[in-house]
Amino acid sequence: LGGRIVRFLTSSGWSVRLGGREVFSDSNTLELACDGVSVIVHLAAMNAQSCEKDPESALLVNGLNTLRLLQAAEKEGVRRFIYFSTAHIYGAPLEGVLTEESLPCPLHPYSITHRVAEDFVMEADRRGELSGVVFRLTNAVGAPVSSDANCWMLVVNDLCRQVVVSRQMQLTSDESVLRDYIPISMVCSAVAELLDGDQLDGEIVNLSSGHTHSLGQLTELIADRSELVLGFRPNVIFNQQSGATFSKPLEISNGKLKQFGIMVETDLCDEIDQLLVNCKQWFGK
Repeated sequence: LGGRIVRFLTSSGWSVRLGGREVFSDSNTLELACDGVSVIVHLAAMNAQSCEKDPESALLVNGLNTLRLLQAAEKEGVRRFIYFSTAHIYGAPLEGVLTEESLPCPLHPYSITHRVAEDFVMEADRRGELSGVVFRLTNAVGAPVSSDANCWMLVVNDLCRQVVVSRQMQLTSDESVLRDYIPISMVCSAVAELLDGDQLDGEIVNLSSGHTHSLGQLTELIADRSELVLGFRPNVIFNQQSGATFSKPLEISNGKLKQFGIMVETDLCDEIDQLLVNCKQWFGK
């Protein structure tokens, strides 16, 4: 996601300084990274699997390092800090209608540590040293900028790679499971909207499509796009465990996003098409 945002902003004429987790090694490094910067878009965090394996590192990387970056940003006069959190702070499983007023109930080291970081960002905003914005992101869909991006465990990426490698999609989850998916292009546009404007300063905002797809619907969509883009329709196999499971209704509201004039795009086709094309180039035989 970070790579896609960087590519979008640079192609739009912005001057971008790119940094990874290594910049958190000491305060001097962070201050140098923030020198002359007007806006920080902070996405450097451990993924859910890594957080589960090592909760202490998750707290360091996702929580404490966010605080360190905020402190360096304040010292260097950065005016806006955009933090990418996760919709999973609302709990597990996600269900019902979830708005920014819904009570967070993080139950996993991934969501717990993102909630900690959210609080640091909002506390800095309240002090008035910089303007903070928190995006609670759902499931961003789209191709990474390179094949070695650490994103192939994500469901759409995994399924598209399976299509290219084995001409089928196998899942162990129930096909009725509902998730909110948004195109990465929309995420990039939302970030760009905030580089000049101040409409979301001090706000926590769901970055979502406001719609859900079941895993069954998602695999059908990918199969449709594969037939169009790659010329074949892959088989879909759900190896779900015994016992019926039913997903409860879910809506992750983006009403606040719309209220502040951010355009919402929900069509996933272009992103899935490009992901399939890239997977064929990177993983095809």
